[in-house]
Amino acid sequence: MKKILCCLLLMMSMLLVACKKEEAEKTFLEILTEAKSYKVEGVMESFYQEGRKQNNFTVYFKDPLLKVVTSSTEDENKQIILKNNDGVYILIPSVNKNFKIQSGWPNNASYPYLLQSLAKDIANEENPIITEDETTKTIETETFMHKNAVATKQKIILDKETCLPTEVLIYDAHGDLFIRVVFTNVELDYNVSDDEFIVEKSMTTARTDATTSVEYQREVDYPTYFPTGCILTGETTASSTDGTEVRSIMKYSGDVGFTLIQEFVYDQETTVYQQEVGEVVFVLGTAAILKDSGVHTIYQGVEYTVASNNLSIDEMIKIVSSYMMNETK
Repeated sequence: MKKILCCLLLMMSMLLVACKKEEAEKTFLEILTEAKSYKVEGVMESFYQEGRKQNNFTVYFKDPLLKVVTSSTEDENKQIILKNNDGVYILIPSVNKNFKIQSGWPNNASYPYLLQSLAKDIANEENPIITEDETTKTIETETFMHKNAVATKQKIILDKETCLPTEVLIYDAHGDLFIRVVFTNVELDYNVSDDEFIVEKSMTTARTDATTSVEYQREVDYPTYFPTGCILTGETTASSTDGTEVRSIMKYSGDVGFTLIQEFVYDQETTVYQQEVGEVVFVLGTAAILKDSGVHTIYQGVEYTVASNNLSIDEMIKIVSSYMMNETK
């Protein structure tokens, strides 16, 4: 009899967990499935040892089109990730540069600022940890920040009344808070204009809306982070006579090695186009392109490329991030 009771209790416990998962998925997933468009606004905080960086973001979705606009809370410098029927783009309005990327974004990883991504992570989690209070439901799942990334933990906090997310907390492999996303406004079935997904109009609008031009103090600098065992073994810098056109190549060797390229970029009257292949991810709030053997991004008027055949993507991201953590630049 005791064995029968234990079996019944175990079955009831398993059924309760399954029901909790179904309930968490059903409400949020059904609402999102029924919505053909939305506008989402919020703040994304990226945490690192020396402090944190904040970026405002706005997401426009009109199935299957998608657009993410981010801006630093410190200045009006905007960046745009845009997916339309022609492809995926990263726009850098401050320097009038347009990257067209052969990419599977946003289906190739988890992105805490996208409602579809959060729904996918919940649906894919076999054993979600669900906790509740009077006003919120928190669902703990795994999340993958980029392709081949080590899974980390995230907590998705849903409002019980609307069944929509209000906050997402992402933790690194050590259990420390890594990214915090707070949704300040979510409007489902929002009347999104088709113009939002036209690359040229998005660039023009962003540049026109900028009330002040951003002036950067560009300089070639060394990364404050690189893997243990690496040393600088080669460095060449070429520059124009007036010092505006600068390109630096640094080579690090040792137990592992990498090449770091820094190139000054300036605002142009006509848009500069560049094609790349890779994934799209935010590195401390800055849009970056991840490749199998490199990381590429533009930050404060300098274009950074880290390339390596034996470093992990996470290590290359840390090298690029070290420039964004240096507040004296």
